[in-house]
Amino acid sequence: MKRLVILVAVAACSGRAAPPVDPTLARAGEPALAAKTYTIGGDAPTSLLVALHYSSGTPEMWDEFVADWGAPVRVVFPQGPVVHRKTGYTWFSPDHEQKDVAGKLADVEQMTARVARLIRETREAHPEIQRVAVTGFSYGGDIAWLLAVRYPELVDFAVPMGSRLIGDPTNNNVARVHVLQGEVDKIIDAKATATRVSALAKRGLPVSVTIYPGLGHDLSPALMADWLASLRAALAPR
Repeated sequence: MKRLVILVAVAACSGRAAPPVDPTLARAGEPALAAKTYTIGGDAPTSLLVALHYSSGTPEMWDEFVADWGAPVRVVFPQGPVVHRKTGYTWFSPDHEQKDVAGKLADVEQMTARVARLIRETREAHPEIQRVAVTGFSYGGDIAWLLAVRYPELVDFAVPMGSRLIGDPTNNNVARVHVLQGEVDKIIDAKATATRVSALAKRGLPVSVTIYPGLGHDLSPALMADWLASLRAALAPR
């Protein structure tokens, strides 16, 4: 397995040193996100996996989950631009949770646009990429969902986990989405998620959900096994 690790530019709101800039993914005049990226199973895989950590997480959280991927894939693990008050990084300012639905959506839209830029520039730098999947947990899942809804020209498949699914599709041109959700999540209402997914599916949108009994706002072995299987299938070489 080849692991070429690169960190690209970060616009963080702290005094931490910014990681080195990869010129293929950063352009002057625009805020650029840091991202860990490497390839598995080959030098020029035709599939791209973008995974977004939870609040207080880091890009490194995904390494263990892709270690046994077993097929060629390029991974990009963006880093939230805000230093978390306790540990790691987050995606939004500390007042995000105090905002109303419109304010939260505006935050997610802005961050999703930055991640979309990263995906677009990765695809430009690696034209061999033919399929793209995005995933994330909690805040990262909010972004993964909106990437599928707003940028289907960049994304083929999304797996949001423990996420709000904030933002409504404006038309039927959305990427395929499979939501993974804990049944007893105290932050995200699983019944509301299931109801929303059902309503979207009745509109003909390619959205589905799996609910995990007894699971809270967390990841479990069963959930991650399904996560790996669905993403590997979506990104399998053709």
